[in-house]
Amino acid sequence: MISSGARPGCSQFGRSVLLTFLMLAPLRAQAQSGSPTSCPANETWAGRRIAGYRDLGTYFVSGEHGQPELIRPEGLGVNIVAVAQRLEGDRICIKANGAGDMPAGWVNKKNAILLDDAIPYFTSLIERNPKDWDALLRRAESEHALNQREVAIADYTRAVELHPDERFLFLRRGRAFQTMKARPQAASDFERAASLKPIWAELYNQAAGVYVDCPDPAYRNPKRLSR
Repeated sequence: MISSGARPGCSQFGRSVLLTFLMLAPLRAQAQSGSPTSCPANETWAGRRIAGYRDLGTYFVSGEHGQPELIRPEGLGVNIVAVAQRLEGDRICIKANGAGDMPAGWVNKKNAILLDDAIPYFTSLIERNPKDWDALLRRAESEHALNQREVAIADYTRAVELHPDERFLFLRRGRAFQTMKARPQAASDFERAASLKPIWAELYNQAAGVYVDCPDPAYRNPKRLSR
């Protein structure tokens, strides 16, 4: 027979078990979630590259009255992969493209992942859904940033096959071809993108640049764009 003096000890033990469960529950939920693993709060972000896994390179700036203003870049100005300048709470200040160390604005930390972890993360999404063209695009952008040009082009191509009417995919694959000096393929992609969005001047500029620099006389003719 258990004496009444033992009950307080049992009650205290029960409270300890409950407290331990409550402390471990959030960690277990985080481990089971499909979102990228958050970095430790004390990890240095300055100078490290990040990849966005939502939207196409959108970021925030301080508006006229100090209110956050959303910027939606397009074309080659889109930074799916960007360089972090510093971390401020839940904000990652990113560097401007070609503007030295000046910050362009910020993105929410919850919408970005360190580039070192990006490819495995997007690969896990693609394995769950091979038709996820958005994940293929973001993996290709990450691969391009890491100078993995051929696998990046393969991923761009798979994304194009899944979403052939998305001009942005042709622009980014064209950029990858141009980096590899595959100028005929680059010009073809820029022309295809231009046909999907005729008023997008950047595409004509990119294609014209390819034609001017191309060593193949068949492609060294900017007037091709006027046909």
